[in-house]
Amino acid sequence: MVDFITGIKAYFNQIIAGVIILLVGFGLGILVKKVLFKIFREIGLNKIMSKVGVIVDLEKWVSSIISYVVYLLTMVLFLDQLGIESIVLYLIAGALLMLVILTALVGLKDVIPNFIAWLILQRRGRIRHGTRVEIREIAGVVEKVGFLETEIRTHNDDILYVPNSLFLKSKLKVKRNNK
Repeated sequence: MVDFITGIKAYFNQIIAGVIILLVGFGLGILVKKVLFKIFREIGLNKIMSKVGVIVDLEKWVSSIISYVVYLLTMVLFLDQLGIESIVLYLIAGALLMLVILTALVGLKDVIPNFIAWLILQRRGRIRHGTRVEIREIAGVVEKVGFLETEIRTHNDDILYVPNSLFLKSKLKVKRNNK
């Protein structure tokens, strides 16, 4: 009976230590997210990235991802504290990592071809500001060639944002006229 009570006390101590690990880890994750967000905001990360054509809120995304990593590590430490075998922890971490990688790849499925198309367009030098183009049903004058898309002003003064990869996939008429 004494061994049973001693075992329960030991397991209860493990659970209390695990809960403390969870509270500290989640608190640390929240703190890391807020501090990194303020640092990135102070640096002006979004402004810097908007100059190169990235319009995603990187300040929020990067600070959130790093806080999620802290949360994941907290969960791993919590499960390890409870005595769950490390192979289970590695499987959980591997599954989460695979999920993050697949999510990133799906998110980049349009970004990569458009960026590569931009590189090819820059190398060829056929499409630049002031160039009159006709591609599919779109006709107008190029206003700006960005990393992912090209702005074209139509005859009705509408601005269309055309993915750069479309210029490589479709027939393209180029006329060198300055508006």
